[in-house]
Amino acid sequence: MRLILMTALVPCLISSTACSGPPPTDEPPDDEYTVEQQEEPVVGGKPDKADPAVVALDLGGEGLCSGTLIGARTVLTARHCVSYTTGSYGCPADEPQTFGERPPGSIRVLAGYDIRTASVVARGLRIVVPPEPVLCEQDIALVVLDRNVSGITPLAVRRNPPPAYGELLRVVGYGKRGDHKSAGKKYTRPGVQVTWVGASEFTVGEAICNGDSGGPALDRNGAVVGVVSAGGDTCEGADAWGLYTRVDAFGALIDQALNVDAGRPCGSGKRCPNGFHCSPQRVCVPAS
Repeated sequence: MRLILMTALVPCLISSTACSGPPPTDEPPDDEYTVEQQEEPVVGGKPDKADPAVVALDLGGEGLCSGTLIGARTVLTARHCVSYTTGSYGCPADEPQTFGERPPGSIRVLAGYDIRTASVVARGLRIVVPPEPVLCEQDIALVVLDRNVSGITPLAVRRNPPPAYGELLRVVGYGKRGDHKSAGKKYTRPGVQVTWVGASEFTVGEAICNGDSGGPALDRNGAVVGVVSAGGDTCEGADAWGLYTRVDAFGALIDQALNVDAGRPCGSGKRCPNGFHCSPQRVCVPAS
């Protein structure tokens, strides 16, 4: 059973979903499982004030998720954070699991170590998600923002190679620091090992908890490898585990969001956003 790791804002905290029972370290999760809504920060981590590109998402005052700036106007996160979903669901999907997306403008991007004192740097303008209305194997989304976020360098997305079994990653998020601890402050934990790799997902051991949904797993170069999707029914101990969506499996979707401004008219006082320049044809094109 998978549980969504998104935290309710009570006050201003994040909740998520996780799965019960960790998958074997050398085999994929069970073919069938159920997801339930529940709350889940980084377990066993330390305060993180060195990853400004990892941000918090205030979901209209109803919940809080983690995310990553991968462009001046683009945040990478989990789909269950920005879509309306069923209260519980099974995989493989045999019916719709999402029912449209939240109003983009209701999503606020918060930058800072503690969500209680963090600054609102942008709001959502558009949400980009996979075409199928399911979360199984596709729990990933991008929020195109209403303005450029200045002063923060976006993180790179690792397109290749895919995550490898045994690879050590660093996780970051605003989730709970343990089963009975609070969420809302940004924590990080290095040396988190990949325990299984599937076609579009991978698992790790103890690391994530409620509120870490949508947060990144970073490789040794600081590039994003995965996005928190779900976790187990406990955050601490040998039975704890976390599920990530592989970003390398969704390159086209990521490019769609990053290039949403491609083709915008420019020149004659109309400027292109960061990451684009004005072509001789007076349209915005990605900067090479």
